[in-house]
Amino acid sequence: MTQRFFINKGAVLPALRMELYLDGRNDFHKQLIINNALQNCTATFSMKDIDTGILKVSNAPVDIVLADDCGCEEKYLLQYKWNPRDTKKEGTYKAWFEIDFSCNISHENIEYPNGKLIVPIQEDLIIDIK
Repeated sequence: MTQRFFINKGAVLPALRMELYLDGRNDFHKQLIINNALQNCTATFSMKDIDTGILKVSNAPVDIVLADDCGCEEKYLLQYKWNPRDTKKEGTYKAWFEIDFSCNISHENIEYPNGKLIVPIQEDLIIDIK
């Protein structure tokens, strides 16, 4: 499966947003821990040209924002705000986000190690600039 995002050549809106969600394998306590860890991590965005393999955007800073959701559960989004140079050339690009958990996360004697998470996990994110 593939997620596709379409943006016009030279455009900077809309921002690229990807929801971070729990996969059902996490318990309630782990959700609270992850939400707290997100506030202390760094996230970046990269994309490369599918035809040439050349990076168009490399490790650009990303905002982690609380979703505008009326539900009782906090949901977070990775949000990349485009620069004009990002969309200057038409093409198809493979993109990904990296989240760097720079400190060990622990709760009730359970350790969740630090490291990088690449998102999306199970499918490709394709950016089409037309």
